[in-house]
Amino acid sequence: MSAFLGPIHYWLYKKIQLQEELTRELVSEDKEAREAVDAACGTVETRALEEVIDTANIHGWLQNQIIIAESRYAKAVTVLLQRESVSLEQLETRVCNFGKKHGLTGKSAAMLYKELQDLLLDGMPCDHVNMLVEQTEEKVSWKRTADLHAPYWEKLGTDGAVYYQLRRALLKGMLSSSAFSYYQEEELSYITK
Repeated sequence: MSAFLGPIHYWLYKKIQLQEELTRELVSEDKEAREAVDAACGTVETRALEEVIDTANIHGWLQNQIIIAESRYAKAVTVLLQRESVSLEQLETRVCNFGKKHGLTGKSAAMLYKELQDLLLDGMPCDHVNMLVEQTEEKVSWKRTADLHAPYWEKLGTDGAVYYQLRRALLKGMLSSSAFSYYQEEELSYITK
């Protein structure tokens, strides 16, 4: 990463902010869960990027924000499930509804995939977590090359599969107003008509 703020830094910060918005929404009505998340993980910065970033260590600062955001999301879900405040199915519904509020507008599978890549937090750009396999107007498929999310969940004793179950609900919501749907088969993910 460069020594000055560029579009890629704002792009990544926006992804961090969206995940933090989801985390906050999940614990918004549960003060104890909110306090547990804040105490265990700290908080994600929400002010304008240029006001808060360490310009002497842009890459490190953004990586730290990713760690905090990932930790907070995993902790929020884990606390809610452990306290039996909500069921996993209820969380899926809430996450799907959050996705609907952030609905995608692309008119093709390729456009929708790009929108997802602009919104979903999958580590740093240099991590290259998603490898495009096929891309047409009606279908996109990609393979995850690394699992950067599960370790945050497993550290808390929660199966990393919970993250992906909730991500499917999020994508279902984001795609709900389009003519496309999301599904997985073995190692591949698809957006298709």
